[in-house]
Amino acid sequence: MDAILMSLMTALNEHLLINVYQRDTDDFYTGYVQVLGHDAVVLGTYNDSGIADGCALIAFSAIDQVEFAGDDLDNMNFRIDLAQSEHFLTLQGKETPYKFDATKSLIWQLAQQAKASGQMIMVVVADDDAYLEGRVTAVADDRFSMAIFNKFNYTDVRALQVDFSDILVMEFHGLDLKLETELVRKRDQLHHVPTKLYQNDGQLEGVFQNALAENRLISVVPKGPEDQFFVGRVKAVNEHVVVLSLKDMAGQFGGYILMTLPSIQNVATASDYLQTISFYEQWDQTHHFSQQPVLNADREFDPNDNLVKAIISEAAGFERVVRIKVADSDEHFLGYPEHVDETDFDLNLVGPDSGETVRIRYGQIREIAFGHIFAYLQEAQLKNADR
Repeated sequence: MDAILMSLMTALNEHLLINVYQRDTDDFYTGYVQVLGHDAVVLGTYNDSGIADGCALIAFSAIDQVEFAGDDLDNMNFRIDLAQSEHFLTLQGKETPYKFDATKSLIWQLAQQAKASGQMIMVVVADDDAYLEGRVTAVADDRFSMAIFNKFNYTDVRALQVDFSDILVMEFHGLDLKLETELVRKRDQLHHVPTKLYQNDGQLEGVFQNALAENRLISVVPKGPEDQFFVGRVKAVNEHVVVLSLKDMAGQFGGYILMTLPSIQNVATASDYLQTISFYEQWDQTHHFSQQPVLNADREFDPNDNLVKAIISEAAGFERVVRIKVADSDEHFLGYPEHVDETDFDLNLVGPDSGETVRIRYGQIREIAFGHIFAYLQEAQLKNADR
C-alpha cells in the first residue's frame, strides 16, 4: 500500500498520466490524479478514444497497481492529443466540478455533492459484480442511500444503502452519467414497454425491411457466446446481409456494421433500453453532440450490390481499418485489407497483432465493423508511425 500511495503522490505532484489497475478485475482507469485522500484517490479520467470523460473515485483497497509508462499510455497520450487537436466532443469544462478537502473523507464529500446536485453516479461495491447507477438520496456519516435506476428495465425500482467501507469505485460526471441524469429527471414520463423480440427463424429480412421503412431504432444480438449486442438503424438489407448505422452507449454515432443474416440470434424493435438510447440520441441532437467531427454518419449503401465485397474493396482502396468476425471463430480481426481478389483478400492486422497478415475468404465473413472512432484512431496511429 505504501508503494501505491507513493506512486499516486508522484503522479499528483508531477501531473503524470497514469493507469490505475484494480484488484480481481481487468478493469482499469486512465487519467490524472485530482485529489489524494487518506483512503481513496480521485482521477480525472479519459475514455478509450482519448476524450476527457468524467471522474472516478477509487478506494486504495481496490488498487492493484499504478502504471506510469508503457505502450498503452503512449497510445493514450497520442489519442488525447488527437482528440484535442481534432476537437472531439467532450463535456470537460462544461460541468461544475466537485470540490474536495483532501483531509476529510472523499467518499462522504462526493456523496454530499452528488445528493445536492441530483446527478447520477455509478458505484462498485465489494463482493458484488453489479454496477449500481442511481441518485444519492441521503447521506450519513458512514453510508448513503441510493435510488437505483436501471436503463435496461424501467420496472426495476430499488432503494439501496451503501456502506462507505464496501465502496471500491464511484464514477461521477462524464457523458454517460450526464445523459442518465437528464433521463431520470423525466422519470415521471418514462413508461415501461415490453420487449418486442424476433428470433431468427429465417424471416429477419422482413423485420429489417420494416425497420428501414420506419427508420426505427433496433437492437441486434449476434449468435455466439459473447454478451454483445448492437443498437442502430438499418441502412441497407437484402436476403444475405444487413448494414446498420450504430449508436453507442451515449446515443452518439458509432460507425457501421455489416452482419450476415444467418449470424444473427435475434432482433428487438421495442424495449426500455431502446427508449433510453432514443432519449440520449435526442439530447445529443439538441446539444450538437451527435457525432465526433472526424466521422461520416451520412453514408449510403446499395442493397443490390455485393455489400461484403463492396465494403472490403473500398476499405482496401482508402486504407481503412475494419474489424472482421469470421465463421467458426469467436476471434475478431482488426486491420486493413489489401490484395483483394474475387474470392478473398489479405487483412494486415493492427494493434497487438501488428505485422501479421490473415487471408480471408468472403464466404467466411460474419461481421464487418467500420467507420467508427476506434478505426479512425488506428488509422491515425498508422499514419503517425509512417512519418
